[in-house]
Amino acid sequence: NIAHSGVKVNVIPDSAEVDIDIRTLPGDDTEAVRKMLRDAIGDLWKDVEVVHEGSNPASSSPMGTPLWDTLTRVTKSLIPDSTTVPFLIVGATDARFFRRKGVVSYGYGLMSEKIPFGQFAKMFHGNDERVDQETLRLMSDLWEQTARAFVG
Repeated sequence: NIAHSGVKVNVIPDSAEVDIDIRTLPGDDTEAVRKMLRDAIGDLWKDVEVVHEGSNPASSSPMGTPLWDTLTRVTKSLIPDSTTVPFLIVGATDARFFRRKGVVSYGYGLMSEKIPFGQFAKMFHGNDERVDQETLRLMSDLWEQTARAFVG
């Protein structure tokens, strides 16, 4: 998020511009976002001009599908103490394009237990982006076994 205003430190600016990247949850729409902003800004809302609103709504796929059940079984075979649960991420994936066409799509993967999730998450698109060998092995096994179980 970026804020721009003023021309000099000791002068109250006539206007300000704020660029905000808002990621919505599945089911939220533009009006829900506008209401949240109105509530947060309060009386100043009358002076706000919204210049651009994106149109890339969040999407999700249901659990309990044949693919979800297969992923759960394969994951259990690879990591016996695991539980498959839904998880929303703030980033965007190509899965949204498939979902818009009615195709069930999951952003799914397994990570090495050697790296805590917080540390793993910091490695995505960072200066030192990498994946450890254990995670690569788990992912390879997951997708091979899922393909064999799902398509026969």
